[in-house]
Amino acid sequence: MPECEPTVLVVDDTEDNLDLLEFALKRKPVHMLRATSGKECLAIAEEKQPDIILLDIQMPGMDGFETLKRLRANRATAKIPVIFLTAQRKDPDSIAAGLALGAEQYLTKPIDTEELLVRTKMMVQLKRAEAELERTKADFMAMLVHDLRSPLIGVKSVIELLQDSGKGTPLNDDHFELLSSAHASSVKLLELVSDFLDVSKYEAGSVSFQKDVGPITRFIDPVVQQMDIQFKQRNVVLVKNIPGDLPAVVADASKTEQVVMNLLSNALKFTKSGGTVTIEAASATSEAKDAAPGSGKRFVRISVTDSGVGIAREELSGLFERYKQASSAKLVKQKGTGLGLVICKLIIESQGGTMSVESEPGKRTTFSFILPVAET
Repeated sequence: MPECEPTVLVVDDTEDNLDLLEFALKRKPVHMLRATSGKECLAIAEEKQPDIILLDIQMPGMDGFETLKRLRANRATAKIPVIFLTAQRKDPDSIAAGLALGAEQYLTKPIDTEELLVRTKMMVQLKRAEAELERTKADFMAMLVHDLRSPLIGVKSVIELLQDSGKGTPLNDDHFELLSSAHASSVKLLELVSDFLDVSKYEAGSVSFQKDVGPITRFIDPVVQQMDIQFKQRNVVLVKNIPGDLPAVVADASKTEQVVMNLLSNALKFTKSGGTVTIEAASATSEAKDAAPGSGKRFVRISVTDSGVGIAREELSGLFERYKQASSAKLVKQKGTGLGLVICKLIIESQGGTMSVESEPGKRTTFSFILPVAET
């Protein structure tokens, strides 16, 4: 199949309609995939990544609206263009409902094959142009950040060399204080640049993930052991509640360890001396509020709960956006790049999971993420 040939997934519960559409699409170089139910559509779309989906609305069980809702909820299929197909006459309410869910187009049966072919070609071209623009932007940002990172490492190294070589010299305390300030600034700037580079790579899909199967303790225990001394120094109790009978999950242990480290570090920052931070895990189903709806998969949920100042309800939705920080961060004088949670969310979603947050202002905050259970 030529690389330029678009792949179209047609979803209809009637085989005759699929045959008719396949005949129409054969008039152009189009690779067609077929699905006879919403559930089959979700599976094929995630695996095959079609350029466009032609989705019938009136289907038994899971109708087109619900199917589209679930496509948009899955990071792997969220950006695939969808054209709704319906046997009903166009009515404003139905059109509004479809567009609100993320449908790009709306066609009424019987399908005008010429119109269908034109719209399909137009949307595929638009999708590919947008993808190319995103790749170009990601490549440019990665190059820019990389070029910034190299001289910053050099500046940081020179400052460290001056600090070491300056001992025993006529440099006074003010000089050393200036060097320390410059070093701290270079470290923070290097951290920001590195985080920005990570975000660019994850958003561009240029980061490879190991799909290893194993217990969740492989990426939890090393972090807990590493951070134990920090919790003791802050007089904060770290409680680990991980049942031994949880199923194995599919995850890149190294990258997921980074997520656990970030969540525990944040929890420690916002918990006062004498407080408690808890990391726990439990089985979850696709009906869980933070699971991909209707996927039929099983998950394991890992949660980190602090006993800190909490986060206002209106600020929760912005926590996973770039450079956003809750006002509680200012109250406890904690500074960061504002990218840590963004990176965590990208890591989890890239592995088929989701991330969420709940909080009771003045009492606690819980960050949770789910990972898919390994199929047996």
